[in-house]
Amino acid sequence: MCEWCYKHGAGKKWYLNSRNYLQETAEEVGAHEYIFELWKQFEKVYLQKIYGISARGPGYKFSIPILGKAIHWYINSWFKKEKPLKGRNPRRAEGHPGQVVTLDDAHKILTLAEPIIRVNCACRHMTRGIEDPCCLAFGALAEMVPKLPRYVPDSGVEPLHIDEAKEFISSMNEAGRVQTVWMGPSPYIAALCSCELPECAATRIRMDYDLQALWKGEYVAKAEFSKCTGCGECASRCQFGALAFSDSMGRPFIDQWKCFGCGLCATACPESAIDMIDRNTIPALGEVW
Repeated sequence: MCEWCYKHGAGKKWYLNSRNYLQETAEEVGAHEYIFELWKQFEKVYLQKIYGISARGPGYKFSIPILGKAIHWYINSWFKKEKPLKGRNPRRAEGHPGQVVTLDDAHKILTLAEPIIRVNCACRHMTRGIEDPCCLAFGALAEMVPKLPRYVPDSGVEPLHIDEAKEFISSMNEAGRVQTVWMGPSPYIAALCSCELPECAATRIRMDYDLQALWKGEYVAKAEFSKCTGCGECASRCQFGALAFSDSMGRPFIDQWKCFGCGLCATACPESAIDMIDRNTIPALGEVW
């Protein structure tokens, strides 16, 4: 179980604790003001504060001996910042971590969140200048989006029923999008996103620089070769470099150290030959988040 689950999960996964979705929790941590500032200046947060603007390219300072490690540790500390509750800086994404979730857990999240609206993806807007309403906003974020017009879809702001939201993220999963759940700020939960590489800013800085704005999921994938027919449906589904398909053997091989637990490979398998197992059941991976 990850450290957020111990702190904010009430004995279960942090994103399945109903208290983390309450208006009371949002008010306690100043979520409305935080979210407005974070989303209003989203590009500045990731390009200037986290990536770092330089003629040598983003992240070059991480390669500097000693100083690079210090800067890396310092930036990672932003995402985990817990206190003061209302003193976290949204311009540095302090207290704004996320975690990869499976489709099953994403469906469970939607039973706890309200209201739910579909909004334009901040990452896709920032990286490609396109409007793609592929993210779901909850509670405080849903209330603040009308004040941030660029995140409002062309069709306008429309609340989604739980069943509609589940159907939507299922279609996103089928299309190869990874579901991630986000605090804003911790422990309040504000969004469930459906994005992918290379657009997802949090995934890119995690993969490129190990900046932990995004944590690995609670599960890892495991292939059951006795069920596998070698159809190859899973071959192109992994965005994290954890799955390799051997054409000669007709089988997938999964590097669980690299697995982020999104479950895209599992949902693609027509034979249910890939299981998502609790990360904590593998001793070597219990602390690999």
